Amino acid sequence: MSATRIAATVSFAVLGLAACVAAPPSAQELAMIDSATSPILPATQAERDMAEKQDLLTQAKFWGAEYEKNPNEYEAALKYARVLRAIGSSARATEVAQQALTLKQGDVELTLIYAQAALDQGKAADAAMALARAEAEGQSDWRMLSIIGVTMDSLDKHSGAQDYYRKAIALSPDNPKILANLGLSYALDSKPGLAEQTLREAMALPGADNRITQNLVVVLGVQGKFDEAEKIAGADMPKALIESNREYFRSMLNPSRNWETLRGTQN
Repeated sequence: MSATRIAATVSFAVLGLAACVAAPPSAQELAMIDSATSPILPATQAERDMAEKQDLLTQAKFWGAEYEKNPNEYEAALKYARVLRAIGSSARATEVAQQALTLKQGDVELTLIYAQAALDQGKAADAAMALARAEAEGQSDWRMLSIIGVTMDSLDKHSGAQDYYRKAIALSPDNPKILANLGLSYALDSKPGLAEQTLREAMALPGADNRITQNLVVVLGVQGKFDEAEKIAGADMPKALIESNREYFRSMLNPSRNWETLRGTQN
């Protein structure tokens, strides 16, 4: 169904003879008329709740249909953009989020989705502009501050990025995701010692995942600490994979730093 809907109308041509009286429509006919003349209604809350429990592709189809019914509805736009990014359709996610932001400027949730999807496509400048607008609205959500840091790191503004990570940590102390981003920022800023220390702190916190461990392994490898890198990686990587990474680590001793390599998915 296209975003612009044309409401179908049903007309009855009375070709009647004076003596002929039409029978009233049956219940089935009334239902058909109602479905043809009434606008398609949004799903009920129960249906929306059920959709959230389905697989990502089913969710994308559901929220795509809800969005088509009313592109101006906040929930439909937000959840459609979010699931689009989750299934890898970042370009479409930015379109949906950007359209919704014209109606709800500075909204944190929409801004986060837009910025993350823009970064997925390597469009750090676009992400930065959207985040700046939200920040100008006085938003101080830790997630937004952290992703501003991610964006600045991707633009090689590491000192500024680290300031934003610290602001985010002030709002959400002991957050492994923020600490992981700060650690990677130190690595990009040629501060491997600080990077190692910060990533170790992040790895020790509740909620830390394997990506943080893997990033610490890379930072240790960059410093030539191969034995320690192998020891930490051993819990998550088969020995053959660890061995194959030796040369990779060695090649990074004098790295041309690459944000996408180090950042992983710590948004």
